[in-house]
Amino acid sequence: MIKIQNEHLERFAKEHYEALKDKLDDFPKDCKYSLEDVIKAKPEKLHQIALWAEDKKSDYAFMINKYKNFTVKKKKDYDAYELASKLQVNVCPYCNLNATYTVIVEDNKKITRPEFDHFYDKDSNPILALSFYNLIPSCHICNSTLKGTEKFSVESHLNPYSDNFDEVAKFKLKIEDSTFYHSIKGFNVTLESDDKRANKNIESFELETLYQNHKDIILELIQKEAIYNESYLDELLTQYEGTLFKNREDLQRLISGGYISDEEIGKRPLSKLIKDISEELGLIK
Repeated sequence: MIKIQNEHLERFAKEHYEALKDKLDDFPKDCKYSLEDVIKAKPEKLHQIALWAEDKKSDYAFMINKYKNFTVKKKKDYDAYELASKLQVNVCPYCNLNATYTVIVEDNKKITRPEFDHFYDKDSNPILALSFYNLIPSCHICNSTLKGTEKFSVESHLNPYSDNFDEVAKFKLKIEDSTFYHSIKGFNVTLESDDKRANKNIESFELETLYQNHKDIILELIQKEAIYNESYLDELLTQYEGTLFKNREDLQRLISGGYISDEEIGKRPLSKLIKDISEELGLIK
């Protein structure tokens, strides 16, 4: 749902390759693509590699065991915890609902991290089991419960490293009756898109169904819209700008309870829903 925003992704991909290359010295020499190509391949190239290796699963099955070793906690060696810590994806990019923090405390004790979904599943595409842009930090519900073994590709679904779901899909408020100001039964919420791949993401991750459980957030936004009119916002800005908040965007974030800029909605759960409905209500411009 949310694009993974990090200006250092290419550097991280290079470091990922450098840390793994010595452990993959048994990578087949007759592969059409170099090990570096495979590990650093961006989403479009992942698709090319997947098509080429479609009938070569047994040749690259060993990569699945290499991935399993990568996921094991290590004191000093590079592992999945270090990668997750670098990426700092703190909310699942598939659903924008569940936290995916990486926590490493004193003495390098590793407590928790997001799961890594293989965008191209590793059983069908073992050659891509350790490819940087094929490893999507995600929550357990999206990775294991909902996606499971479903086949994804850049032709069927949006990849959070390269595609921005926020640009092609929006939550919409549908008023049902006059009780919408005080009851969640007075309105419905839909998630709509004209983009074929975005709709596949919505379907695969049951997004519209999951978000029905958060209509209370929308009700609060409806009520806030009635309270925080333009004149009241101006009054608050005059009184508190420079002390409690830096600017109007800061004030709008405080009122809505979510990040509202396109670059920051991945920082907090539910920010996509809050941003879209707040824009529709006129809470944010």
